[in-house]
Amino acid sequence: MCTTTQHPKVNPTPEPEVVQPTPEPKAQDTEDAKDIYSVFQQSVDKYFKKIKENTSTYLQSVSDLQLEIIESRKKNVESVISFQKTMTDKLGVDTKVPETSLNTATDFAEQTTKAWSFQNQLMLTSLEMFSKNIQAFNDNSKTFAELNGKLLNSWALIIKKKSQD
Repeated sequence: MCTTTQHPKVNPTPEPEVVQPTPEPKAQDTEDAKDIYSVFQQSVDKYFKKIKENTSTYLQSVSDLQLEIIESRKKNVESVISFQKTMTDKLGVDTKVPETSLNTATDFAEQTTKAWSFQNQLMLTSLEMFSKNIQAFNDNSKTFAELNGKLLNSWALIIKKKSQD
């Protein structure tokens, strides 16, 4: 009665990463390696590169799990309906109900589906707004950094002038 859709599976436990020793810096990089900001930048770059590499695997795993839960719940509900129908048939119970009861059940199902669709739309809109807020934050951070750079340049010129006098 129920067909199962096959989804690509992602190994939820990826192979452990083999840690490679950090190569010695080349002669020309020696001065840069002593610069704390360069070391921090390299560490930050490596950290975010790893996050980006793992994000798609993580999202696929969560998506697969969600689809498995939905399919499991659907099979569970179908099984209960089938069992109840079999039981009433074997016991000879009359399952005919008034038209108003059938309409109530149908209306309830339609309203539930509409509520879920509305909730889904709200979530998508919220995620879109969240993304736009992050973009605005990034734009503002860049502008703030540029402003700080200009301010620093102005102060440096004033300090250099004062020290030359």
